[in-house]
Amino acid sequence: MHRAKSLVFATACLALAACGNKQPTGQVVATIKGKEVTAAELRAELNGFAAPNEQIRKAAEQQALSAILARKILAAAAEKAGVDKTPDFAVQKKRAEENLLVQSWQAQIAKTVPPPSKEEVDKFIADNPNLYSAHKIFAVDQIRFPRISDPAIIAGFKDIKTIPDLAAYLTAHKIPSQQGQGQIDSLAIGPAATDQIMKLPPNDVFIVPSGNLLVGNHITETREVPLAPDVAAKQAANYLKSRRTQEALQRQFGQILAAGKKDVVYAKGYEPPASAKGATAPAAAPKTK
Repeated sequence: MHRAKSLVFATACLALAACGNKQPTGQVVATIKGKEVTAAELRAELNGFAAPNEQIRKAAEQQALSAILARKILAAAAEKAGVDKTPDFAVQKKRAEENLLVQSWQAQIAKTVPPPSKEEVDKFIADNPNLYSAHKIFAVDQIRFPRISDPAIIAGFKDIKTIPDLAAYLTAHKIPSQQGQGQIDSLAIGPAATDQIMKLPPNDVFIVPSGNLLVGNHITETREVPLAPDVAAKQAANYLKSRRTQEALQRQFGQILAAGKKDVVYAKGYEPPASAKGATAPAAAPKTK
């Protein structure tokens, strides 16, 4: 009788892949060698993704869960190999933790920023027709090239009026470039940049930063694509909330940075230039949806 019970127990263990591996329940969505993957971890991995239907939601969950499990398996293997004991790992871990602390604090501050009122949104839409009722999309010829630090070369840009002139100027100074076409959406660049573009002389070339590059643009066509009132209201509300959040972050972080930098003691040769002392970098506002 005892032997029969043992055989039944062993069979049940095999069905669960390993003896003692109970199927997770509640807020645990999976386990691996006894370590839990929680629903909260899964939601964080999905990063706010909202699926239009149940089938897509389940597929996204499976993909996210697979990524979590793969990361945990590889991380455990890396620990076994002693990677977590190396100096490089210690530096990267400290950097990641510091960045995460700042980002989490930014998110907390953002939650305290009130949304704009309907009156504020309506006024912003009325004050910026080029973004909404007369929403502009600019078709442009473009030339992309690396950022330049030489003041003499930068000064020469003011005399350039056409894309061919810009290409010839870059070639003369042995600066690599790439030409193409594109479009600029007034919603993407915001009201200030849109107003500047609208004030440019006809056929003028303007240069704007784009990541690690500079982009020369010549407008070939300007189209008006008015936004529906509900779309305009949502976009304007998001923009105003984002701007207000950015201002709150700059105020709070700016004060903290200014006070904190007074306690910094530099090693010889690492002192910042006199012009940089007291300068603070603006905090990035969380992305709005």
